[in-house]
Amino acid sequence: MDTQNFIKRLNCLWWKSISIFIFTIITSTSFAVIPVSTVEDGQLFPTAVNDGKGGVVVLWEDYRTSKDWDVYAQRINHEDSILWDQNGVPVSIANNNQRRIRMVGYDTHAIVVWNDRRRNRSWDIFAQAIDHEGKVLWEVDGIPICIDDTDQSTQAILTDGEGGAVFVWEDERRSSEFQDLYIQRVDSQGIIQWKKDGIPVFASESSQSEPILIADGLGGFYIIWWDVIGYDTWHIMAHRYHLDGTPIWDSPILISPLEGMQGVPRVILDNENGVIVVWQIYENFINDQLFAQRIDKDGKKLWEKQGIPICTADGIQKSHAIVKDDTGGVIVVWRDERDIYSDLYMQRISADGKVIWQENGIPLCTAGGHQDTPHIVKLDNNKFFVAWVDYRGDIGEITKNAIYCQKLDINGKLLWEKDGVPVSTSKGTHFPPYVVSLEDGQCIVVWSNSGTDNGDIFLKRY
Repeated sequence: MDTQNFIKRLNCLWWKSISIFIFTIITSTSFAVIPVSTVEDGQLFPTAVNDGKGGVVVLWEDYRTSKDWDVYAQRINHEDSILWDQNGVPVSIANNNQRRIRMVGYDTHAIVVWNDRRRNRSWDIFAQAIDHEGKVLWEVDGIPICIDDTDQSTQAILTDGEGGAVFVWEDERRSSEFQDLYIQRVDSQGIIQWKKDGIPVFASESSQSEPILIADGLGGFYIIWWDVIGYDTWHIMAHRYHLDGTPIWDSPILISPLEGMQGVPRVILDNENGVIVVWQIYENFINDQLFAQRIDKDGKKLWEKQGIPICTADGIQKSHAIVKDDTGGVIVVWRDERDIYSDLYMQRISADGKVIWQENGIPLCTAGGHQDTPHIVKLDNNKFFVAWVDYRGDIGEITKNAIYCQKLDINGKLLWEKDGVPVSTSKGTHFPPYVVSLEDGQCIVVWSNSGTDNGDIFLKRY
């Protein structure tokens, strides 16, 4: 036996193993789990924005009083250090409940909007700004965006690019059966810019719901919503507005097919100031499918009239999330029930409406048990990050879930361990994660978990 050659081969294998190990650690590196708020009782449904300095501002619904739901926030810096008071600072602790929070961020402050019950007559819309030192900038407990005596709900928010924000919400002032959408803008000082209690987007005899706002890149914005005409006719609509609250288009346009039931729109901006919308088509709720359409800035459909099929496989496809790729196309990830258990699949559509990956999508995670509610963001260098709720450990009569994640490239290649790596497998129920993309290819996952009480807020960097 050639001892010298044997030792050389052994050393080579050893260094190869070490290199693989180091590569695995580097490519799936995450930091420690950071408790954002663990005060007694429930903290749920966190959202977050990039603070522009490698950290995030986190916002959540808080039940620490065991009486009412309030709005709290916390900032975590680039070293994952808590910057504000332990367990967060109050954004609004007005009487009764504040729920369904949404937030946008600037380099100096964040703006928050929520449903508010303080007047004890109806649900209103209130907003607040908080700077990066944790100080609220507007009136204590927020300013009224809409306090009409009927219910307002399901609001969305968009930065106006000038330190303020644009809001849209569902409004029942005309009819509780056929709710409309209203919009409002505030400047950086919290001063209302348009008509008191907002201006209507488009009055119709349909029920307008689940609005989305997205900037058009030209100083205006799009509103996309779910339009319910009757029990079997559901549409996806879009309208485009100037930043002064006047419409650019003469009237809204129909994005989805004329007949049938379509819903749950998701939208991104393309590379030419138009939008790509992905929605769910309902077929008796046993074979639902995903379709997409691209609209230019003039409201013209650029793809097939009925839209491009993302997935038409057997079973239900739903809970979809989308992100823009670097070429003006879109990547879609969704819950797929073509198998016994729901899995996660994904697809990429080019800017000209061509399916790039395998027909009906390629698997992202097919581990045992269900996978659901994915959230995808774009990193740098054509990389993408997805986090989701995972039930692979749900065995027997006790429900157990976790949060898993995966990194992939522009070609759909999975860069980490097959079926993902765990974000959190702690005891208790994990609620759907929210992901924020940061600088230098990093991102942060925030979530709530009921392991010790009704819910706590946690964060982890990747």
